[in-house]
Amino acid sequence: SFTKHRVWNRCQRQYYYEYIAPYVKSGAIVDPEKIRYFKNFDSKFVVQGQLIHDIIDQQIQLHCENKPMNPAEAMSTYLRKVARYKDMATELLTEYRNGEQFGGSFFEGMEESGKTCLDTFFGMVWPEYANRECLRHEEFDRFRIGDVEVTVKVDFASRLPNGTIVLSDWKTGRDDNEYETELQMAAYVLWAMQYYKLGPDMIKSELVFLKTEETKTYPFFVERLCEIQEMITREFSTMNASYEFPDFPARPSQRECMSCKFAKVCPEAATGRP
Repeated sequence: SFTKHRVWNRCQRQYYYEYIAPYVKSGAIVDPEKIRYFKNFDSKFVVQGQLIHDIIDQQIQLHCENKPMNPAEAMSTYLRKVARYKDMATELLTEYRNGEQFGGSFFEGMEESGKTCLDTFFGMVWPEYANRECLRHEEFDRFRIGDVEVTVKVDFASRLPNGTIVLSDWKTGRDDNEYETELQMAAYVLWAMQYYKLGPDMIKSELVFLKTEETKTYPFFVERLCEIQEMITREFSTMNASYEFPDFPARPSQRECMSCKFAKVCPEAATGRP
């Protein structure tokens, strides 16, 4: 999946803890039960985006059921969940468990940023999508590239009157190429080509930035999609070449380690803790 690949490029040690360590049967470096426990926590950088995605998905589901959306209830739900994270931050957020201290201003910023995203979505973004045919939203799908099974989760797939499929990904943060966005969108297009049996000229992929209302499209030609298919199979082979702990080196940095669920068990974590 795109998420796995992003973790792999960020820190292979984190990849080991996240995707391999919970399933080790013998000779485990860390107790798999402890690893599974750490997996329950979330980084403050993940929480806001996930909350907004979940709320938007619930509202889109109402639309697909021919029920009216409820922006006021969506906003109320978001603020209520932010308040819960604020009250239980020491128990829910990875950074707190790793020793970071941050005050109420962080949660105030989270409230304001989320309100901006939701206001933009309901007031400026959704009116453009409301009359389209709703195909899928926030569902896991799998497809194959050769022997590799690829997992995708498109935020919203719709169909234009001319038959074009539009794959939309809601973004609550900034435009940042560090997050391999082209790979993510190409994977969506490759999936849609197989699922809907269409060529790339009939599939449009886009990022919709909810803070700014900007939309960034990703046109893909057959040649580029072939290159990305080859890259996916090559990277998959590299990512699965070993399951041994020493083959997954850490890439310590204070920012990344402070947000890592597994910093407490990683001997090379750069959190500044004793």
